Amino acid sequence: MLDKPTYDRLFKEVPTYKLISQSVLVDRLKLNGSLARIAIRELEAQGLIKPISRHHAQIIYTRATGDEKKVADDEE
Repeated sequence: MLDKPTYDRLFKEVPTYKLISQSVLVDRLKLNGSLARIAIRELEAQGLIKPISRHHAQIIYTRATGDEKKVADDEE
């Protein structure tokens, strides 16, 4: 559904954003809302982003840094 340059940009740039939401993707990548939601679900499924706030109207994500694994290993 996305053209090749937009698809490449989605997986290269978006996981580096501090704040990721449907609105951010619509604004920066010029996607429509439904494609932005699908793209966010795909990024989350691949583990590139993680949710920080869930609300029925909008979910806010941030980049996945890998710090969660390090903290879990330190606690054990």
